[in-house]
Amino acid sequence: MDVLRSVLLENRKKRILLLDDEPAVVRSLARVISQFHGDWELEAVTDPEEAWLRLQRDQFDVLVTDVRMPKVTGLMLLERMQMDPRTASIPVVVVTGWGDHETKLRALELGAMDLLEKPVEPRHLVSRLQQVLRWKEGQDILAALNVRLRRILDRHLRELASGRMGTILRLLIVLQQRNPDLALHGMRVAVYSKVIAQLLKLEDTQCREIFWAGMLHDVGKIALPDALLVRAGMFSPGETILWQKHCQYGEQILRGRAPWSGMLPTGEDSDSGTSSIVKTAAQVAISHHERWDGTGFPYGLEGGAIPLPGRIVAIADAIDHATRPVAWAHPSSAIVPPTAEGADRAFDPRVLEVFRRYEELFRKLTDQLRRIPLNDEKWLVNPDARLLDEWEGAAGPHSDESSSPCVSE
Repeated sequence: MDVLRSVLLENRKKRILLLDDEPAVVRSLARVISQFHGDWELEAVTDPEEAWLRLQRDQFDVLVTDVRMPKVTGLMLLERMQMDPRTASIPVVVVTGWGDHETKLRALELGAMDLLEKPVEPRHLVSRLQQVLRWKEGQDILAALNVRLRRILDRHLRELASGRMGTILRLLIVLQQRNPDLALHGMRVAVYSKVIAQLLKLEDTQCREIFWAGMLHDVGKIALPDALLVRAGMFSPGETILWQKHCQYGEQILRGRAPWSGMLPTGEDSDSGTSSIVKTAAQVAISHHERWDGTGFPYGLEGGAIPLPGRIVAIADAIDHATRPVAWAHPSSAIVPPTAEGADRAFDPRVLEVFRRYEELFRKLTDQLRRIPLNDEKWLVNPDARLLDEWEGAAGPHSDESSSPCVSE
């Protein structure tokens, strides 16, 4: 215990706050306690409101209080302390001349460690305070250990998530090498997705997650055969079924799901420790081809059952497919242009309205992004950092409203 105390807790005196509306009583209590424990730091107040302020502002190890006081009783103060996280962990010893059974029971119900009746025997009071302070010190050590363990766990989870993200980005490099245009498609979708999220006034963290989800939405295509990955034109029915599986493949890659996942050395799910960015990306990978009317794939989700990030990336994907300079290999019925007659059935009406209201903005943004050559490694290195320039440059007359930072609704 001494080792833990020295490592985890500050080397300071124990602080005790004494409260009684009679000045002579608090002076007497302070004198009695000091005779037995001169290394305790004692502070005395006679006003319950002042005591309440001190308890919130300063660090005390125990409160010794009377019950019957004007305006604010000791029991009322106990109740306040239990309701405030800043004071709920401070132990309380009640010393009162009003020691009927109901008062004792109520004080214990409100969290008092003990109730002593006046006149209190000095050794009894000091002995009880020693026990309470030992208990408080044990609680402080546990709290400090929990903080340290949480920091260690958070660090390991961040490292695990970072490793997962690094692996996934390497998969994107493989996808780029197999088909460079497909990689740039993902980056353009990422830009459109983040702009839409901004226009919907989502929180900044959500905007960033949706950007990376747009970047990774087609990562499952890495599992498709070359014949489907690089060929333009229509698919046969069998090829269409295989092509549609890129949604499930993408989710499996992002979540780390495989038949041997249960054989991990830790015995944990391989999804544990995955960052919120990767989790959102997995959600988008599986849902970006669902349709608002329920006719999409792979699960035929309808309306609000489709995750919002998936709804956003779905229209961003359609924006890019509708403006691509070359034909791309996908079934014609899978991608509905946002300007087409059936767009109302395919997309979230709220997201579609954002596109229609700022269609000119997206056209300018598309023109800028189309000028990025396939071998522009600078843009590929850190697309999110360059997003702001592309977005502000395309915003034009909409900049006052559209380029505002993400805020919560």
